[in-house]
Amino acid sequence: MGTIKERIEQHFNSLSKSQQKVANFILNNPTYIGVHSAAEVGERASTSETTVIRFCYAIGLNGYAQLQKELTMYLFEHNTNSTLGNYVSSKEELFKEQQLCEKVMRQTSHQIIRIAEKINPEQFQETTKKMHEAKAIYLIGAGASSFAAQWLQFTLNMLRPNVKLVPTETNALIRTVQEVDETALAIVISLHRYYKEPIHITEEFRKCGVYAIAITDTNVAPIHAIANEAFVLQQTELSTIDMMPALMVFLNTLVVGMMSHDAAYYNQQRVKYDDFQNSFIANRWS
Repeated sequence: MGTIKERIEQHFNSLSKSQQKVANFILNNPTYIGVHSAAEVGERASTSETTVIRFCYAIGLNGYAQLQKELTMYLFEHNTNSTLGNYVSSKEELFKEQQLCEKVMRQTSHQIIRIAEKINPEQFQETTKKMHEAKAIYLIGAGASSFAAQWLQFTLNMLRPNVKLVPTETNALIRTVQEVDETALAIVISLHRYYKEPIHITEEFRKCGVYAIAITDTNVAPIHAIANEAFVLQQTELSTIDMMPALMVFLNTLVVGMMSHDAAYYNQQRVKYDDFQNSFIANRWS
């Protein structure tokens, strides 16, 4: 049935609300489980020892002891304490390959194809239409996700107005929250280890009526509870570094999807951008 992480994710939607709290706590704090009792886990997850035990049965385990054992093995094999550790260890077997370049790029292409096959076409169509129609688009990301958000802002800004990176500095963030309304759209990138800031910012945006689209890497990421909808770019490794190529391809695909809703408009925007850029460069260096 796969790893313990995959088992929890597969059963997540069928769990009770209190059991989902346990699932989220375990996935976000896997090292805690091996050295603490079911009662302590229940307390930390704001449930009870009984709920933790029932959670174990609900995902097909024979009790809390098996959960501890499987999580310990999972942590040992996947080194979830370090994104960089996951990245390096998953590549070691390739170091001696004569066709290393081809092997690595082939793995990446397979990952992209797997993700593409799981994208819902109707959801993609509706989301890109919302991107096209939104008065303003706000991009939210932290850590490695911030680089992806910066690329998306750079690209969208060449094609349409009012695309902004959401600042995390307090005064600027307060001003941003004050200016948003229901005509805006937020795209939040929230990958493992799920920084709190993007989640909290998205929550504030939702209170203002902003439609929030999440891009994440698991079916049980915390952002699911806040965003209006989510695209899950699921992978087997807990390495944000490994996810970045597929993430960038998906963001590029969102941009293409947005343009498909009014090709003439975006071609016009492209011409205006090129004309201004050429004029600016000519005047600057003349």
